[in-house]
Amino acid sequence: MTPGKTITGLRKAPQQARSRARAEVIFAAVRRILDAEGVEALTMRRLSTEAGVSTGSLYQFFEDKSAVLTAVTVHYMDTFSAAIAELVERASEAPWPELVGSVFDGYVELYRQHPGYLAIRTGRHLTPELLLADTDNNNRVADGVRRILVARENLTDGPALVTACRAGVCAADALLQLAFRTAPEGDPAMLAEAKRMVGLYLTDIVADPSYRAG
Repeated sequence: MTPGKTITGLRKAPQQARSRARAEVIFAAVRRILDAEGVEALTMRRLSTEAGVSTGSLYQFFEDKSAVLTAVTVHYMDTFSAAIAELVERASEAPWPELVGSVFDGYVELYRQHPGYLAIRTGRHLTPELLLADTDNNNRVADGVRRILVARENLTDGPALVTACRAGVCAADALLQLAFRTAPEGDPAMLAEAKRMVGLYLTDIVADPSYRAG
């Protein structure tokens, strides 16, 4: 986590430097456990040992394991959203297929670098809170794609385009999850098909006069 960055998803936001440092250590321990062993290995006692903090310190920040998973998921999503924001800022500098392709590649890289994130999203332990966070994440990605298309193609920025971009992102995400359930690094053939699908889908939207401004 970047120094000075706000830590989201916690029961109690750390105000002092010492508390922030302890929260950073806990987050790092959560990610190590998830990346190496998956969600089932994560317990509050195991996290206490891995992070080198008391269980009392853990419960200052998290109500239970579900809260831990929600908080670390929010952190992953915030990190990816920041990357998307940078791509949107480049919307006037590159063709939209290149920018959208970068968003897709960023998702693939996030899964590869953080298998714990993938384990959370594809596991059977998705709580209502995590499902809401998952929906919010896809909506953020779709919002970035929408803004790229509006900036580069002068499309009408309205409910229809919002819905279309959300549909494309959700479909691509489903194929991504399938690709990574098939192979740890993502099945190359499925990844290629997912990227091709979203490219063709968005190309169709760009060519559709009903999405065209003016």
